Amino acid sequence: MRPLTSLLLHAALGLLGVAQCSAFVCPTCVSRRPTHTINPLRSQYGHERFVLQQQLKNEIELEKIDAIITNDDKELLLSIDNKTTQAQPLQTTSQQTIDSEFYPILALCFCVTLLSALDRVAMSIAILPISAEFGYTETIKGQISSAVSYGYGAAILPIGLAVSVISSRLLMMVGVFLWSMATLGTPLMAVLSNSGYALFPLISIRAMMGAAEAVVLPTMQRILANWVPPEKKATTLAIILSGFQLGTVSAYLVSPWLMDQMSGLDGGAVDIEGWRGMFYIYGIAGLAWLIPWYLLAKDSPSANNNIGRTEDCTETFVNTMIEDDASLVFQECVVENDAGDITKDNRADGNSFNRIQDIQLLVKSAPWTDFLRSRGVWGMMLAHAAKNFELYNLLAWTPTFFSEQYGLNTKESALFSIGPSICGMIGGLTAGNLADFMLVKLSSGDSDNITTETRTNVRKLFQSVALFGPATCLYLLSSLPEQATTAQILLGGAVGLQAMDAAGFGAATQEKAGERWAGLLYSMTSLPGVMIGSISVSVTGQILDRMSNAEGSGWTTVFQLNSMVCVAGAFCFLFLYDSKKEFD
Repeated sequence: MRPLTSLLLHAALGLLGVAQCSAFVCPTCVSRRPTHTINPLRSQYGHERFVLQQQLKNEIELEKIDAIITNDDKELLLSIDNKTTQAQPLQTTSQQTIDSEFYPILALCFCVTLLSALDRVAMSIAILPISAEFGYTETIKGQISSAVSYGYGAAILPIGLAVSVISSRLLMMVGVFLWSMATLGTPLMAVLSNSGYALFPLISIRAMMGAAEAVVLPTMQRILANWVPPEKKATTLAIILSGFQLGTVSAYLVSPWLMDQMSGLDGGAVDIEGWRGMFYIYGIAGLAWLIPWYLLAKDSPSANNNIGRTEDCTETFVNTMIEDDASLVFQECVVENDAGDITKDNRADGNSFNRIQDIQLLVKSAPWTDFLRSRGVWGMMLAHAAKNFELYNLLAWTPTFFSEQYGLNTKESALFSIGPSICGMIGGLTAGNLADFMLVKLSSGDSDNITTETRTNVRKLFQSVALFGPATCLYLLSSLPEQATTAQILLGGAVGLQAMDAAGFGAATQEKAGERWAGLLYSMTSLPGVMIGSISVSVTGQILDRMSNAEGSGWTTVFQLNSMVCVAGAFCFLFLYDSKKEFD
């Protein structure tokens, strides 16, 4: 009698599923993994057959039960259907929504990315009055500017793994607190570095700031996994990451104004721009952000939900695959325990030691040797490194270039630096949509029939534009145009065209590797680029110092070198890359 009762309930739920025209989670088919769902396209009795096949392996017995349902229970099934359709419908997978508790967290995540970019870019502007006050050489400027990137590169992997065993909310708080304190302490460390302590205090605190800022993307990745349905994650992530872009532009706009306002009020001389006050204000803003984060942020919703639940869950490493996110966040599988509660598979017993063991096993099982032997992986890695060599230089040195080459003051140099950043935003937004459009067109309008050769050609085309384009602009810039506006246009072209790599190596990772290894592959190809970009900033300072006697030739050499690196990276990608999937 019990199998018949269960059978009738499943049949009723199956009818309800057809009526609702949406798949929903069946409450009587709770299994640890995968979660069983009812297919809305099944017939009236298709679902009960599916369930019985899991319980009864004997086809003869299954046919007998089908016969019982068909001959004796139609009226009962219809009565059950009439009652259940009047009841409140079960939550469907297509009805997954973002919990209202998340919206304040989303706003705070946007603000923290804005603060992160603001604090990082501020130094490229403040270095002008700082070097004027303390007499820094170009080499010293390069060392100070690159310290943040070195700290970030050293911390991004450990922090990404730490997110798996530490509260994301807590880790974000610690990171923002540390980089805000580092921002507040930058003026003091600059004074100490000018008082016989060499550069160690200032470089150390800037490196600490970079390391602390490495918490942003890994913790955000974990928070989004807990709060946001997969189909809405891309939009949510785009909203949050736009804070980086707005923060960069805001730094160029707001920082010079703040320095003007704080001149003579921040402990510096009256005739010196108030760079100290700028750092104080940015540091206090970060500390103020901690208050609403502490009060409102949560690692996951108060109520259990189905966010992140999949039928074929695979534990792996993930990251945003955006820019230089080399973090490795451990993706856990969402399951149901015996009580029907949603939980993380390897957190079920609350023992984080199990998670550490799972991470170790995953690292050991990764195809490291195959990564290193892959021509395509080397093509992606070298293209990313060439892009960072150029981009890190432009971000760190553009205000200094306008100031030294065209005699602009700090405010004017910052304003001229805004144009290239806006061009980069436009290029990045354009690249993805244009590449997708081309892939469909080249496949006769059938997006499901895109060949490996087509994908390879499109990736190579966009990556060529992203490296040959900036190479051309920088080579023209090496002639040092007479007008600052001409230089601004060329720099804008370099940054805007460089952003096209979002449809080049930026999209290539998901084609070379399946879901299990895509995040790890992106991290592997990104981290060397972070180091190369950091080194390039220091190298530029040394070149400018060594060639300071020849008027203008230092900048000429810098732009020509960056142009050659871009050309080399483009050829590496053209000759080595293909879109054939190698790592599943």
